[in-house]
Amino acid sequence: MKPVLVVGGGVSGLAAAVRLSSRGIPCLLLEARPHLGGRARSFVDRRTGSVIDNGQHVLIAAYRHTMRFLETIGTRGALSLQPRPVLRFHHPHRGFCSFLLPDLPVPLNLAAGLLRSDLFSPADKVRLLRAGSAIGRDVPQGADTTVERWLDGRGQSAESKRSFWEPLSIAIMNEKIAVASARVFLQALRTAFLSERGGSAIAIPTRGLSDLFAAPARRFIEREGGELRTHAEVAGCSVRSARVTSVRMRKGPSQACSAIILAVPLWNLARLLPDELARSGALAQASTVPTSAIVSIHLWFRQRITSEEFVGVIGRRVQWIFNRRALAGEDVHGTHLSAVISAAGPVVDMGNERLIEEALDDVRAVFGGSIDRPVHALVIRERQGTFSCSPDVDRMRPGTSTPLANLFLAGDWTNTRFPATIEGAIISGERAADGVAGLLG
Repeated sequence: MKPVLVVGGGVSGLAAAVRLSSRGIPCLLLEARPHLGGRARSFVDRRTGSVIDNGQHVLIAAYRHTMRFLETIGTRGALSLQPRPVLRFHHPHRGFCSFLLPDLPVPLNLAAGLLRSDLFSPADKVRLLRAGSAIGRDVPQGADTTVERWLDGRGQSAESKRSFWEPLSIAIMNEKIAVASARVFLQALRTAFLSERGGSAIAIPTRGLSDLFAAPARRFIEREGGELRTHAEVAGCSVRSARVTSVRMRKGPSQACSAIILAVPLWNLARLLPDELARSGALAQASTVPTSAIVSIHLWFRQRITSEEFVGVIGRRVQWIFNRRALAGEDVHGTHLSAVISAAGPVVDMGNERLIEEALDDVRAVFGGSIDRPVHALVIRERQGTFSCSPDVDRMRPGTSTPLANLFLAGDWTNTRFPATIEGAIISGERAADGVAGLLG
């Protein structure tokens, strides 16, 4: 039997291959780069020996597909899950503030958390309750319904938008409220806050992303009879009688297939598609979809700075600061902080030294001005971190199936109803694999 081809070894491609393998369907995963994992990978910093993720990924307990995937490949236990959902913020005037959801049924826990939080004024708490009650029922239909437009329609103040909604939108959507799609944002909030008790508890990986996703997924796929090849760049698809029969490789002979899943970044899709698809409908616009950058500035200090695991930073350049050693459970001298700037288009071309100084200023503003200069620093840029999920882009997102019966699409950019998250990537890969299973009977 000709194998099912999975083109792309990011999270969505790995999820598709794991799903196929678990169903006993022979698959061959082809990845152009020398490593698997895509944007969810890690490497070792040569100077410090620290394991560095290509970008900071935050999971939540309500990501059911992600949790099931990690359970399948054997790394569910490598997540550190908050015992109770809590977000810590640093406000420029109020200092450290908390948003804690008590152990109550949904949505009572959300209402109680808003009322008890010291992040909001009494007037804003009333406004937030009104918006919170609308999360579960609103389905924005307008062509230009951004998160900000939806918030304005719910009477949210400028301060609540700055201190709460903007940090949430940037963390979830990698986009500011003026741009992000309200429909997708509300779906993400429903999953986090209204799906199950404790669903919004943060789950932080205690090991590098490569060891959480790529390496164990590879072992599972190979154990079940599948195959993975890196340095295997696909040049395009060959079609006969409205079916993909093989793929052309940049190097080496073509590879025949019974079906194919293209699990590649959105901006690489058009060059792999057959000409008739690359020029038709939403797929023709794929390569023009705007992206949103992410910048991570890693700072190592000799001194111990904080016991906080992560803090949302309000009113500064940096939006989130992660205490990497605390998150990993390392009880060692010194501190390793990761300062993250999402929706980073305005700063992605800024020089490393300036980015480091900006991050250091924000660290001192949050944790104290007497902090010494870092002994080491590293800047990681993801210029195409995610697709920019505006209302216009959301309407363009294609489904899993295509006009060719045995060609399926996977990626967080497909129409999963989620933003560009690990959960969306895994959902898309599993849907594509289920499509293949249905086709092959």
